[in-house]
Amino acid sequence: MMKRLFLAIVAAAVAAAASADEVAVRATLQRAFPQSPIQGISKTPVPGVLEAAIDGQVFYITEDGRYLLGGPLIDAKESRNLTETRLQQINTIPFDSLPLEWAFKRVKGTGARKIAIFEDPDCPYCKALEQTLAGMDNLTVYVFLYPIEQIHPDAAAKSRAVWCAKDRGKAWDEVMRTGLAPANAVECDNPIAKIVDFAKRHRITGTPTAILADGRRLVGAVPRAELEAQLQKAAKR
Repeated sequence: MMKRLFLAIVAAAVAAAASADEVAVRATLQRAFPQSPIQGISKTPVPGVLEAAIDGQVFYITEDGRYLLGGPLIDAKESRNLTETRLQQINTIPFDSLPLEWAFKRVKGTGARKIAIFEDPDCPYCKALEQTLAGMDNLTVYVFLYPIEQIHPDAAAKSRAVWCAKDRGKAWDEVMRTGLAPANAVECDNPIAKIVDFAKRHRITGTPTAILADGRRLVGAVPRAELEAQLQKAAKR
């Protein structure tokens, strides 16, 4: 009886300490990031150090809540960037959750592989990625027109013109090639504002941002070899 009572007291003390530590950790995080939601707190392979997911980013904090650290956290023995892996997981967007009705589709070859890309018509990196895609086959590409007006003030008008064109793919090619909106552009109902809102809610802050079939994202004008490798990896999951 006494032994069971002792063990119960120890367990309660440990639980209370863990609870107190979590309170301290959350208090530190809320002070450091008052406007950002805490997505989760979890253990790391490092004793005494926790991982905190904050608004799509990863930080590290000691269990007593005193010290807050920035990444990356590297597993030197395995030569593995643990922070990068967690960021991929945190920022995953399930492909089936994408509002594909707001995108226009381009099918190359069998279209067996699929990718969705948020692109700005005035983004030079988007143009570079389009050149890479032109040489690839057996791919279905969903293009979300995502003008970032703070950088490219004419991008929204060009995006609307592409969406309202009779042949969106052809209009997009023209914009990518010439930098000009399609001739005889017309106005129509379009999802541009909805796409911008969706991108902001999912912390898509730059273009091009690609979403792979397994939900992982690739940012920037990814070289063809890497893009092919990532498409193959996504298809296996």
